[in-house]
Amino acid sequence: MGRKFISQKKQTREELFDSLVKNAIDFLDSSLDNLEKRPKNSIVDFYTSIELFLKARLMHEHWTLIISKPENANIDSFMVGDFHSVFLEDVIKRLKSIINEPLPESTIANFKALGEHRNQIVHFAHTDYSDIKATKAGVVVEQWSSWHHLHELIGTKWLDIFKVYSLEINRIHQRMMQQTEFIQARYDELEPKIKIEEKKGKKVIDCLHCKMHSGIITEEKKWGVDYNCMVCGVKDLAITPLNETIECSECNKEFKFFDSTVKHCPNCKVELTTKKLIELCENKYKEGDGWWEEGQAHIASCHECQNERPSVFFIDNLWSCVSCFDRGWQAICCPNCDEFVTGDMDKLKYFACHKCEDDVRRNMEADGF
Repeated sequence: MGRKFISQKKQTREELFDSLVKNAIDFLDSSLDNLEKRPKNSIVDFYTSIELFLKARLMHEHWTLIISKPENANIDSFMVGDFHSVFLEDVIKRLKSIINEPLPESTIANFKALGEHRNQIVHFAHTDYSDIKATKAGVVVEQWSSWHHLHELIGTKWLDIFKVYSLEINRIHQRMMQQTEFIQARYDELEPKIKIEEKKGKKVIDCLHCKMHSGIITEEKKWGVDYNCMVCGVKDLAITPLNETIECSECNKEFKFFDSTVKHCPNCKVELTTKKLIELCENKYKEGDGWWEEGQAHIASCHECQNERPSVFFIDNLWSCVSCFDRGWQAICCPNCDEFVTGDMDKLKYFACHKCEDDVRRNMEADGF
């Protein structure tokens, strides 16, 4: 056993749960406190809070669920905080398979995306954030989105578990909503410059993140346009609408489906869940691209939304996800785990895909990296 540098007093399970939740709240406050001068730190603190709240939910069910290897759980070690806790991927799996409380697909995608931002900041550098005001605005919109999902869990779905902390959660909610004034004020400040860019002939679109008319188009592609938002500093892709249609299994009528706002069949009003769209697309799109070989997998797992079920089909000559409606990525078998996935080719080649990155990172940490 290695030398321990921190010694903690022994606590009951109830005390540990209380400490865990209060720590999560402290990180939320720290995240908001850091917005002005250290906005990138704010992302790290906010993501840490999310992980702590999710672990608290697991711990409320049973203390062994937050231990990375429950089979090695030791109650005495746990009481003094001497254990390795689970990563987000395992938290999500245990919420679904053990507690039978699966997180919504949109929530999982949001938390994982925030985790990617956090990893870029902690382990390397986040190139999307440079200007301090733009960075703050970018962090604010990231937090808005993630807070919406987290607040739905701890303030509604799991209210009975976190009810004793309602006053603190509501206080954080009020602090979060106050940031809307900053976004509008920044847009008002930059609007004259945005109009100058338009007069120069540059195209401007509504930013997908802060919702302001401040996205300067930098490049037009077959599947969409790249843009830089002058308000929140985010660089993103706005997908071009797709005119492909599929046949509804209920009314047998064709309809345009590649649109995140289309929630029901426009003809018979049947609900179009991600699962339903995948099933409909499986009947129509049965092949991959030019690199695809007959008999091999032709439906890829999406690295963007990380939908549990493979959701990326080769539609209109591009790999297209019917869960998050992203397009244009390549799809290959991961060299590390052999799963058929989309993603950044360099990351897949030199590190891992979204399916196996937690295991790879865990192994690296175990090896001292």
